[in-house]
Amino acid sequence: MAFDAVRGQPAAVDVLTRALASGRVAHAYAFVGPPGVGRKLTAIEFAKALLCRGGEDKGEGARVRVNACGQCPTCRKVESGIHPDFMLIAPTPPEGKTSGTLLIRIEAIRHLEQRAALCPAEGAWKVFIVDDAGRMTAEAPQAFLKTLEEPPARTVIILILTQTRELPATVISRCQVVRFMPLHEEEAVSLLRSRGIDEPTARVLARASQGRPGLALAQDPAAWLERRDLALSILAEVGADGATAVFKWGETLGRDRAQMEQLIETWWLWYRDLLCAKAGGDPRLFIYGDRAAELTRDAAARSWDSIVGGLAACREAWQALQRNVTPRLTLEVMLSRLVLRAA
Repeated sequence: MAFDAVRGQPAAVDVLTRALASGRVAHAYAFVGPPGVGRKLTAIEFAKALLCRGGEDKGEGARVRVNACGQCPTCRKVESGIHPDFMLIAPTPPEGKTSGTLLIRIEAIRHLEQRAALCPAEGAWKVFIVDDAGRMTAEAPQAFLKTLEEPPARTVIILILTQTRELPATVISRCQVVRFMPLHEEEAVSLLRSRGIDEPTARVLARASQGRPGLALAQDPAAWLERRDLALSILAEVGADGATAVFKWGETLGRDRAQMEQLIETWWLWYRDLLCAKAGGDPRLFIYGDRAAELTRDAAARSWDSIVGGLAACREAWQALQRNVTPRLTLEVMLSRLVLRAA
């Protein structure tokens, strides 16, 4: 049935199921919320509900189905992305390149407009999902505006965003905004456990992803724990060996921007837990609750200034990466500041 796979988003699901039940489906939606909470999954389930031919009818005279069966050829085509009345657009590198900045370019929007102008090929609707729509190039939203102002009949467009301000107000004002929230810890743990992850690891991942289990599921749990433990061992080594360790890890890890972002996030959460421990917080509040004893000892040995300074160093390092400072320089400067703070 439609939306059974969506967890922890009752308000969003209620908005969409009521639209389906009443037949009052908006021509454009903005699914707004943090990554990893089910925005894209919900959009696909909504598309299946609109296009499904094997689901349960609302009743006499209904134009849409309340539930998608999930089993018919139509549902399987939507899931595979090959249904002729369904289109998913996502950010891509520049044409002809395998790397580069991932963006939604104006050519993709024009392709959507061309597809939207056609009559449905198989179903009663055409559904277009624009994933990570905040990554549109500057000219793309303006090109998109006419389609939103004068939408073709039986067409639904879903924009997936982190924040409404990622797109001009002229675009957002023509969409029905549906809000998505981070999952509660127990909901996230339950979802992760249903995917075969053991309870202790699921709880650490649920807390580390801050209620965004999709982010946790996007990576191998064992590999994530290894990266987390490596990051914390680097902190310990830098604290013991000082500049020697700083330059060693700068040389070893300073070429990979994505890995640098992961390290900064790990350290940020560690210092967040240290602050919680220093304030006497309940260990159940720790992100890294599996290392509660170590956190408590470390927090007791540090000053308030050291912990708050560590958080500031993490923030400054993240901002430096966003300004295109090299990963190696960012790493070495950050670790040097952490050494001074700990001294």
